[in-house]
Amino acid sequence: MAGRAAELGHAGEVLSWTGPKPDSGVQAAARDARHRLLAAACRKAGLADLMLAHTQDDQTETVWMRLAAGGGWRGCAGMAPAGPSPVWPGGRGLRLLRPLLETSRADLRNWLRERGEDWVEDPSNSDRRHARIRIREAMGGYRAAGFDPSRFARLAREIRHLVEAEGRAALNLARGTVVVHGWGGAELDAPALQAARPAIRRRLLEALMLAVSGQERLPGAHAIDRIEGALSGRRTATAGGVLLTASGGTAWLVRDPGAVLGRVDRPAPPALAGDVWDGRFAIAPLPDGWHAEPLGRSYDGLDCRAILDGVPGIARSGLLALRRKGEIAALPGLTDADRSEVTITPLLEHRFCTRLVPGGAPPWFDTK
Repeated sequence: MAGRAAELGHAGEVLSWTGPKPDSGVQAAARDARHRLLAAACRKAGLADLMLAHTQDDQTETVWMRLAAGGGWRGCAGMAPAGPSPVWPGGRGLRLLRPLLETSRADLRNWLRERGEDWVEDPSNSDRRHARIRIREAMGGYRAAGFDPSRFARLAREIRHLVEAEGRAALNLARGTVVVHGWGGAELDAPALQAARPAIRRRLLEALMLAVSGQERLPGAHAIDRIEGALSGRRTATAGGVLLTASGGTAWLVRDPGAVLGRVDRPAPPALAGDVWDGRFAIAPLPDGWHAEPLGRSYDGLDCRAILDGVPGIARSGLLALRRKGEIAALPGLTDADRSEVTITPLLEHRFCTRLVPGGAPPWFDTK
């Protein structure tokens, strides 16, 4: 395929998945590795869009598999025609496009044959150990019985409209009820959120928890339940890498300090991965002699503690601090570093907005 790309006048690159492979869940692991490799290649090439060749048949199989696994109605939306890369933070800013979701696999192959083109058939497409392959075979039997499995793909398209409308409604709800702060937390209008429709509020919390935690995966249903319950009961709770504390009409959603600082049974994970700290701040470049680390409970190196007055106490120890020779050189969102030396970009707002509306962030979303 790289040779054919060269014949067409395009530079081709073969990306290889190296290292150990799992004994089970190979397809899921391979999909994750593929996305990571592609995201890294796109970032290296300066590309913002990546086209994938998923077809209508792939969409049908995806919906079927999600239903068989007990997925809810959102799972029936299948794959989105356009959306953010599932890789974080390496895939930040990368949009996945699937222009062939309305094209059947057979039509695509016929189109290639008519033009004298060939394709590579993945050997795993005949391996019945994989659930997708067994489903693919079953669909052939349904077709023979007169049932058109592509109805699942059409169902996905109709439900996708509902999912997108729900995301826009959640982002609209955020206007006036959520303020994302540059230091890495979100201030919530608890009464206004409680008065909102439960499904819209839950969608908002899901995206906000993802952004504030900096984690790669969406929070699970149990984690969202716990945070939503704390919001309703005006109490404090941790789940999904975040901490919510509520008092009166204001609630704060912040990074769980224990996840950043570490606990007795869970040492602190490495915070700086590439140029991103804790999945929440991009730092470029980090000068020699500078260190990106949590502020900590003793606030070492901070001369003026009054600068923390606008930050809830529970969030302060987990703040990102850039230290130079033991002294605080910058607290993102509170004190700025000299941009000639280092640029710090909070990623929360972008991630929150693109999770709800993949096309981008409306200009009216409140941040500080």
